Order: sequence, then structure tokens, then C-alpha cells
Amino acid sequence: MASQLETEQRELAEFIRAGASHGHQCFGSYFDEKGGSCALGAVYEGVYHLPRQHGKLVPDHLERLFRCLDEVVKKCPQGCNKRLPLAPMIVHLNDDHRMTREQIAEWLTQEANS
Repeated sequence: MASQLETEQRELAEFIRAGASHGHQCFGSYFDEKGGSCALGAVYEGVYHLPRQHGKLVPDHLERLFRCLDEVVKKCPQGCNKRLPLAPMIVHLNDDHRMTREQIAEWLTQEANS
């Protein structure tokens, strides 16, 4: 049975994928002046640009997704030996290793399923 944090990781991955579809990827900031977003910015985009048929604009479970970003600690999949909480790890993968948002989402999903 999947733990709550693993479920939350998969949800984060889905929000990254949804947000990534809204524009190009940027580096060094959550958003840029041309409408791009980094991987964490894509989470925000995915959460707040949900289709209207979902009802509420802000999901009830948003707080636990951010808990997941703080409580889950991961080793860098690129082999640089960093071990960070999920939020700074996502920024690290986006900015330092230039992984695409889709690659980061896939990594989150694989980690949650392992």
C-alpha cells in the first residue's frame, strides 16, 4: 500500500506536468517575464489553472502537497551526491542539472512507485 507521502509525490508530478503544458521552462526563478515557469512554478501553474469543471479553484489537499515538499528528502538522481528536501531538490534539478519539468515529474513518479 502506498504511503500518504508517496501519493502526494505522484500528485506533485501531475501538477508539474499540467503546469509545464502552459508555457516554456525557465531557470533561476519560479516564473519569468515571458510566461515561463521552473518545475516548482509549474506546480503552482498546475494547481491554480485546474479546469473549471473541477469546482473549487484551490484544492483542499494543497497544504499536504506542500508538506510533502518539506518532509520528503531525496538523493539527487544525477549523481552529484546532494541530499535535499523535495522542494529544493526540484529547484536543484531544474536549475543546476537543467532537467525538463517532464523529466522531473517522471522522476517523482518513479520515486513514489519504488
